[in-house]
Amino acid sequence: MLVLTSHSTLQHFEGEFEWSNTLQSNILACYFYGYISTNILAGILANKYGGKRVLGGSLLFASILTILHPSLSRISGYLTIVLRILTGLVSAPMFPAILSLMGLWAPPSERGLLIGITFAGQVLGNIVGFVIFGYLCEYGFDNGWGSIFYTSGVTTLIFSFVWYYVVYDNPDLHPISQEEHAYLSRTITCEKAIIFGLFGYNWGANSLQLLLPLYIKEALNVNAASNGIISSAPSIGEAIALPLWGKLADMLRSKNYMSTHSVRVLFQTVALVACASLLIIMGYLRCDQIILICIFLFLCGASLSLSCSGVVANNIEIAPNYAGVIYGLANTVSALSGSFSSLCAKALTTNATQSEWQIVFVLCGAVLVSGAILFVVLVRTEIQDWASPEGSEPSVNPKDGTKNESLAVSSRI
Repeated sequence: MLVLTSHSTLQHFEGEFEWSNTLQSNILACYFYGYISTNILAGILANKYGGKRVLGGSLLFASILTILHPSLSRISGYLTIVLRILTGLVSAPMFPAILSLMGLWAPPSERGLLIGITFAGQVLGNIVGFVIFGYLCEYGFDNGWGSIFYTSGVTTLIFSFVWYYVVYDNPDLHPISQEEHAYLSRTITCEKAIIFGLFGYNWGANSLQLLLPLYIKEALNVNAASNGIISSAPSIGEAIALPLWGKLADMLRSKNYMSTHSVRVLFQTVALVACASLLIIMGYLRCDQIILICIFLFLCGASLSLSCSGVVANNIEIAPNYAGVIYGLANTVSALSGSFSSLCAKALTTNATQSEWQIVFVLCGAVLVSGAILFVVLVRTEIQDWASPEGSEPSVNPKDGTKNESLAVSSRI
């Protein structure tokens, strides 16, 4: 979480640092400069050495850099930029490692639900963070904002050690029962579509996580404590909806109500188009309509979470053996949306007025709708020839477009 001061011709916010809008926008964007540089490498390392080590190391180094933020930021804002770049660099391996683990652990019939639950955990962290950090910013130690970095850094550091202790790379290494192991072994079985789908999803997610607090502060004049609560509304929507959408997607496929291709297209399209529409409408709501704004934000999060049963699940389907690498490649490109969205927002809101923020939300909506269209045109749901296990010819069920779930997986597990 980044706490900044902002100065405009219409408003003045008191803060510890006198940072220009240019420096602020670069601080918001520079995280993604580091983030895009290690996604591909992370996927390769996760496939070679296991997602447990890659994700655990990512958490460990990210926690240390987070703890260093307050002291180094007081020396220079440019040191903050360096820290943000490094934090992005070590944080990028998280999602490729998660997808690599998911390819080894998630049976196709339960994939949507398990992905939903996994990503709901991340969103739950956002909810707790927004609420707690808003109050820490007002009442915490070390001038308020400093306590946010110390609290989150120490918590992540502790969790990284817990992760190393309780997580296993694959079922062969885990002391599960013979029945569970046999079940996983039986059932676990393009890139352009995933790139465009993820780019749209990430632009929307970054807008809700990074830009939304700025909008609430600058355009709606809400204090930090209330800002934290309001900003958590999309995350609450995601946390509730993620497992439900995942279960719904699995049910539609398993009962042959819809083909896998149709499910992925439907969920991804609704996710991006609905979120785009809600954001654009929300930009025209007044500051005295906070409850309605919270409802719209809740619905934004709930609708965007459909992507986990769209593009995210599709990432595993086309190449389960290389899920980490594929996600790393796609996320390298899509992570650019974080930089672009932050820089565009600051460039378009020089006076921090609501009319300027309306333009930001329209731009966001255009990107999301474009991502949905390109995903629909390019998406494939069958295992690609180059990703099939050696010696096996994957059979496609013509009824639902899914691969035969009895494909051997001994090459991965």
